[in-house]
Amino acid sequence: MLPMQKIVSPYLVLVFALAACSPAATQPAATSSPFPTATQPPTQTPFVITATTESAPTAEGSALEAILLTSPGLGSRVSSPAAVQGQSRPTFEQNLVVAIYGENGEELALVPTTIQAPSPEPGPFSVELTFAVSTEQPGRISVFETSAMDGGIIHLSSVEVTLLPGGAVELLPEEIHFESIFIDSPAPLAEISGGVITITGFSDYYFESNLGLMLCGEGGSGAPNDLCGTEDNILAVGNALIDAPEMGQPGPFSGQLSYSVSGPTHARIVVFAASPRDGGLLHVSSIPIVLMP
Repeated sequence: MLPMQKIVSPYLVLVFALAACSPAATQPAATSSPFPTATQPPTQTPFVITATTESAPTAEGSALEAILLTSPGLGSRVSSPAAVQGQSRPTFEQNLVVAIYGENGEELALVPTTIQAPSPEPGPFSVELTFAVSTEQPGRISVFETSAMDGGIIHLSSVEVTLLPGGAVELLPEEIHFESIFIDSPAPLAEISGGVITITGFSDYYFESNLGLMLCGEGGSGAPNDLCGTEDNILAVGNALIDAPEMGQPGPFSGQLSYSVSGPTHARIVVFAASPRDGGLLHVSSIPIVLMP
C-alpha cells in the first residue's frame, strides 16, 4: 500500500463530469501501484470537461473538480467509523484510495475503493474507514488516484475536519466546485523540448501563495515517493507562486522546471499544495506529457 509521507514544498486538470464524458486517452504502462500491476497501458484522462454556465468559463471555472468529496465536507466533526462519499472522474480500473490523517500527519486509516460506474465512466464512490484517536484533534480526509505507470499520486483531493474519539458527529455538506489546482499549460500529452517547461494555471489560495512542482519520469525502483512513486523517478522539482489579487484569494500561477533527457520520455507534471500544519498533501493535480531532448 502506498505510504503517504509528509511533503514539504517544493519536494491532479483532468476532471469528472456528473453526467457523461468522452473516452479516455492512454498513458504508458506500469511498474508499481497499490493495486495489482497493470499489464495494459493505464488510463489517465487527459481531457477537460467544462462546466456549463450561462457565460463562458473563466480561468477558475474551466473544469470541475476531478475527485470531489461530497461528505464529510470542510469543517465537519467525525468519529469512527467515518463514511466518506464523493464523485470522481474515471480512473485506471476505477480505483481510488481513501485515507484519514491525524493532527501530525500520521496515517490513521487507508482503504482502497472503486468508483461505482463502468469504466471509463465517471461516478460516485463510498467507503467506511475505522480509525482511533484518544483526543479531539484536527485531521484530514484524502481521496486520491495513483499512476499505474509509476505508483505515484496522479490526483488528490482532501478536506480538513475535526476527528473525535466518539460522541455526536456534525457532517457539513461540500458543494460541487471547480478544480482547486487547474493546469492550463502545457496541454495534456504535449511534446516538450528544449530542457525547460513553463507551467501555468489557476489555483485556490494555499499557504503563502506557494505551490510545489515536480516532474516524474517513466518509473523507478528506489525509495518511495508519494508523487513520483520512487525518489529516483523524480526528474525535477520546483515551485510556483499564486498571483492572487489579495491575500487569501485564488489566482493564476506560474513556475518553471528544468530537465534533461537523452530521448523521448513519457513523464508527468505534478502541481501540489502542502499543509503548513503537518506537511501533508492538501491537493494534487497532474498531467501526462512527453519530454524531448
